[in-house]
Amino acid sequence: MPLTSVGDGAQQFLTMRNGGAIKTELFRLAESLSTGRVNDITAELGGDTNRLSGINYSLAQIDGFAQVVSETSQMLAGIQTVLGKVDTVRSDTGAKLLLLSDASTGAQVDEAGRAARSSFETIVDTLNTRLADRSLMAGTAVDRMPLASAESMLADITASLAGATTVADITTAIDTWFDDPAGGFATMGYLGDSGAPLERRVAEHRKFQIDARADDPALRDVLKATAMAAIAEDVAILDIEAKSDLLREAGERLFASATGIVAVQARIGFAEAAIEQTEVELNAQKTALEISKNDLISADPFETASRLQNIQLQLETHYSVTARLSRLSLLDYI
Repeated sequence: MPLTSVGDGAQQFLTMRNGGAIKTELFRLAESLSTGRVNDITAELGGDTNRLSGINYSLAQIDGFAQVVSETSQMLAGIQTVLGKVDTVRSDTGAKLLLLSDASTGAQVDEAGRAARSSFETIVDTLNTRLADRSLMAGTAVDRMPLASAESMLADITASLAGATTVADITTAIDTWFDDPAGGFATMGYLGDSGAPLERRVAEHRKFQIDARADDPALRDVLKATAMAAIAEDVAILDIEAKSDLLREAGERLFASATGIVAVQARIGFAEAAIEQTEVELNAQKTALEISKNDLISADPFETASRLQNIQLQLETHYSVTARLSRLSLLDYI
């Protein structure tokens, strides 16, 4: 029977290779035990990674939707802040204007007019608020301001009053400037998009429309009434009594416009509640998917620890045998 012998050099190579393989397995098991995940996922799943790929795709989708939900939530909160500030200015200005009476002095009337001009500027600046360099109240035209400057609009409104001699004429002219779909506010005042509402997809089968814009009828009514008071001191043909009447008319309109502002705030509030619910649902879906993923790729700690102990014993035995072989000598047998 022929004998197959292995030379010393080959024996050393085999010993080193076997030791390296054992140490590699030891390190792999140690890593699995510390991370809680298997190293070779493909082998663990028997080559069938379709389910894992599907879970990873769904998780990536959820992360994308979660980002949109976060941005939409911030946008809605910003719009609510804008609406709240506009409503505060509306309320304060209206209250001041309604304090005027036939007994008011010229100085009081002029001061009320100047205060109304400042309020109009504040409202316009507020509606032009941007968040993360995106306009909040311009519809889909987030890259530009929704309103022209307060100064430009008041100048154009004043120019449209040519020929108006009474308070009734002035209010009619201002109503026309704001309500005419082919001129005035529609063409030079509002600069945002007037098409379909801004739409955000926050889930695979769910999207929200954000319809609060600076040209909303409720906000237009506030702008109209405030502008009516703001131009009072610019109409030279009106006496103090007529100016006072105009300012009180503006105050009454500001008071009446509260209902419209509340309705817009309610719509945005409803959208905020729906977005919050969507965020909860997305988090629940993500948690469920991550649990399923962990079930696929997690390493059993007890099994891994047992295998690690066996490999450690195997490595110790390997070193012990190697040491014994290295001490073999012919002299020991002579």
